[in-house]
Amino acid sequence: MTNNKKKQAPEPSAGFYFWQNPVIKTKYKGLKNILMTKTIIGLVGEKGSGKGTVSDYLIQHYGAEHFGTSKILKRTVSDLHLPLTRDNFIKLALVLKEGFGSSVVIDSLIQDIESKSQSNLVIADGIRMHDDVRPFQAKYGANFQLIYVTADMKLRYERTKLRKEKDGEDKMTWQGFIAEEARLTEVAIHEVGLQADYTINNDDGPQELEAQIKEVMTKILK
Repeated sequence: MTNNKKKQAPEPSAGFYFWQNPVIKTKYKGLKNILMTKTIIGLVGEKGSGKGTVSDYLIQHYGAEHFGTSKILKRTVSDLHLPLTRDNFIKLALVLKEGFGSSVVIDSLIQDIESKSQSNLVIADGIRMHDDVRPFQAKYGANFQLIYVTADMKLRYERTKLRKEKDGEDKMTWQGFIAEEARLTEVAIHEVGLQADYTINNDDGPQELEAQIKEVMTKILK
């Protein structure tokens, strides 16, 4: 997508401001989730594609709330005193799915969203496989929209080394990065992304990324 004309982000809805009132929050906390229809933005994307940047933009400009599987997995990995690496998160998720069913992590994420979210726009981060999408579709129907964030592999490698988000990322070699990309769990991300409702290609600079986000959100919130 190319769009050099800068557009203003849509203002949050009147309903969003209504529920920010402290009196309303306290008095009608339980009623809120019944009356307010949530739009769930699912994010799927390869390592270093820019999901975090997209998420931050949605939080800042659209009043979205972020919920992710990494927080759920991080708590357990941390309690086990294991390194907080992407590899350990994936291993734990696979073990949990094997023992408790393929949707166990996503079901937990949905429960967090239902019990804790205060916005009518929610980001669901950490979708990796087809089984991760189905629970959202079953729960939210058309109110669930999946966005695939992707970028050139070499560019993603360079971003990953710079961000140092997880242990050992800054030391990863290009060959090691290619080997990780060939894993079935990583290939699945691309396959799920091809089925997404919208695709954002993050090969260019911040302005182009911002333009694509605005274009996608205009369609979702119409």
